[in-house]
Amino acid sequence: MTFQPAISYSKWSSRFTWAAIIQGAIVALLTAMLAAFSVGMEYPRKLVEMMLAQPAIGFSEVTALAGLGLYLVVGVIGTGLTAQFYHHFEVRAGKPYVGFVSNGLAWVHLVLMNVGVAAASILMMYVGYMGDLAVSSKEFGGFEMSIEQAAEQILNPYIAPVAAMLLVMVVGAVAGGAGFIINYSSSRL
Repeated sequence: MTFQPAISYSKWSSRFTWAAIIQGAIVALLTAMLAAFSVGMEYPRKLVEMMLAQPAIGFSEVTALAGLGLYLVVGVIGTGLTAQFYHHFEVRAGKPYVGFVSNGLAWVHLVLMNVGVAAASILMMYVGYMGDLAVSSKEFGGFEMSIEQAAEQILNPYIAPVAAMLLVMVVGAVAGGAGFIINYSSSRL
């Protein structure tokens, strides 16, 4: 006897899969832009020299790379894995999402998690780039700021907006978890 799922299609799995595909395309584009920038210009080599001479300069580069990593891990891999959760609940467990509460929480999950991670990640990448530019010499288009000036004038003002977007992402994920629990524990099927 083989397992026959109650339904064969998961609307939420499909939506999260498409979100992961879109997020993956954005990450691929951002990575390609970073690679093209790094290969095609003298600035990245000069930045490495500056970081070797003064390691604290690398803090803004770490910010940018952490933003890219966050986007890749949560925005792409996390969203794709979430699609599998929805598939499991709707198809394998036979608990399709019906009703205002379950579907509403799933929408909140989809929108807030994806908007939050994209906004936080892109802000981190932008701020990291601006921090690199701030400490670079004027010869390479920089502002020749000290590390302290760059932190105070460029990086610090973005701490609250990045934290707010991360909170938006977490609210979306918590809404999705609540939706999983509510939908899975319902006795309608």
